[in-house]
Amino acid sequence: MPAILDEAEILTPDIHWWGEYQFELNQARTWQFGSLLLRITRHAQEWRMEYHRPIRQQDDEQTWGEITDPTFLLPEPIHIERYMFRKTQDKFQLMPRLADHSVVIRPIEPIYIPAGQKGLLYISTPLWIVGFAEGHKEPLFDIPVIQPKETWFGPDTRTGELCYATEVNGRTELERLQPKAFRAVTPIVFHNTSHEQLRLDRMNVPIVALPLFFSESTNRLWTSHIKVVHDSSDRPPRIKIENRTPPRAGEVTYMHAPRSPGGVLFNMFDSFF
Repeated sequence: MPAILDEAEILTPDIHWWGEYQFELNQARTWQFGSLLLRITRHAQEWRMEYHRPIRQQDDEQTWGEITDPTFLLPEPIHIERYMFRKTQDKFQLMPRLADHSVVIRPIEPIYIPAGQKGLLYISTPLWIVGFAEGHKEPLFDIPVIQPKETWFGPDTRTGELCYATEVNGRTELERLQPKAFRAVTPIVFHNTSHEQLRLDRMNVPIVALPLFFSESTNRLWTSHIKVVHDSSDRPPRIKIENRTPPRAGEVTYMHAPRSPGGVLFNMFDSFF
């Protein structure tokens, strides 16, 4: 689907698309987030959410903004959800959130870490949109901006978990990773203390265990970073999620807690190289 908004119509040139919005009674507001079209309508005792998602979505669809044309109609098919209230308030908040499953990433080009070496890789994963009615801590809806493909991660069909799959341009330099409105950056530190070369071609990133931050100075959404220590091919690498924010993120605003905080068991690799 071609972009509805021209570059001149984009609200701001940065990625900060979320926020709190004011609604009059019976007012509808419509946004374009990439190729996703989202409309929210306030009635006296009901919030109504509608969206259109094309069959095919591309990751480079990063245009966003509010569509102010009152005659604009959502194309078919339209997904509709209605939320009943005793009385609706006049504010509604849209926020970004990390994916609701782990994300299996596959670098477009294979990456190797020689024995005894340490490396830092910046990767990005897709974001969801969540909607909050005023005064409510739990979101009314929680939908991906771009629907990722599902994949199975594990040694066999009985052992493992359902995840999302995405190809990434993993970068060793942050400046080479283009900021995107609908993806969050995760730094992964690899330390290969073994006596053999480590190949990274398929990793299961535990997104559900990570918090989400926004850094205005870098114009990016970030997660906390992950440390991977590979000692030997005889045992899985040791994985640690760092509590502090990534140093390159600078000053950040806390956006969302992890979906599954504490006690999450995960394996980032289904095979070792």
